[in-house]
Amino acid sequence: MGIQVAAVVYILQHLFKIVSEGGDHFNSTGGMTYVISVTMIMLFIGNLVQAAIWAVLFMALGEFNSISTAFYHSLVNFASLGYGDIVMSEKWRLLGAIEASNGVLMFGLSAGTMLSLMNFLLTYDARVKDKLAALKDHNHTNG
Repeated sequence: MGIQVAAVVYILQHLFKIVSEGGDHFNSTGGMTYVISVTMIMLFIGNLVQAAIWAVLFMALGEFNSISTAFYHSLVNFASLGYGDIVMSEKWRLLGAIEASNGVLMFGLSAGTMLSLMNFLLTYDARVKDKLAALKDHNHTNG
């Protein structure tokens, strides 16, 4: 989890720098779409890697005989779906709840990251700045 948090901070700092130095290129719809898409893909890959790490742990503990079953179970836990079609032994079942908590935190981090990124992009977008300035001027002249 700490690795993904550090990666998110790094990615956001890097993307903010690119956008800040990128000029009008990132004010285009294509530039913003690129930045948002790269961020979403990186967050998704980070979540999959975490679920895979949990699956490897479940295999190491002897809970599953195949990595595909362990990974499926891990994704169900990570996403907090809780199907219950595959359950771990009583000895290790608390790990499922811990993984679900980890998943909820990571999905929250992903949502917060996307919100921060979109907020940054929209406030950096010249079109939005122009509209906000016009609205502010309109309010000053009428108010």
